Amino acid sequence: TDNVKMIRDMIKRLLFTVLWTTISMLTVHAQTGLEIDRAFTRYGHEKGCKMVEMYDARLRGYQLHVYKSLTYKTQGKAIDALLKTDRKRAKKIREVVEDGHITGGYYMMPTLPSGMDRYILFSNAAGGRGALIYIEGNIKPDDIMKLCYTR
Repeated sequence: TDNVKMIRDMIKRLLFTVLWTTISMLTVHAQTGLEIDRAFTRYGHEKGCKMVEMYDARLRGYQLHVYKSLTYKTQGKAIDALLKTDRKRAKKIREVVEDGHITGGYYMMPTLPSGMDRYILFSNAAGGRGALIYIEGNIKPDDIMKLCYTR
């Protein structure tokens, strides 16, 4: 009976590990298919950058499937190039232009097959500094504005 118990425990641990690995693989690549995925992958753990990832989180009253943010100090030009590519596929574009340069905004990307809405938000400052946010969830454009621009 001790052997049977040990085998059951081993099977439970193995199933848990397989399940956890599968769930992790599904959530880690939430923004797959978007160029900004490269920004999170490349700069997320680089010195001078800060990345925050939250999954199935509630933020200011809104339920989000994925929230990822990246703040950076010198990678602005490289990230702008990625944003320009994603901009071409955006369903809705809202940008702030100052002195002929895009300083911030958001792009509503095509909805996922699961029905989840996807947004890219960004802010650019002088010297290559800025912030990049990816949000995925059942959230509408007006709610994105409330979430990000109200205190």
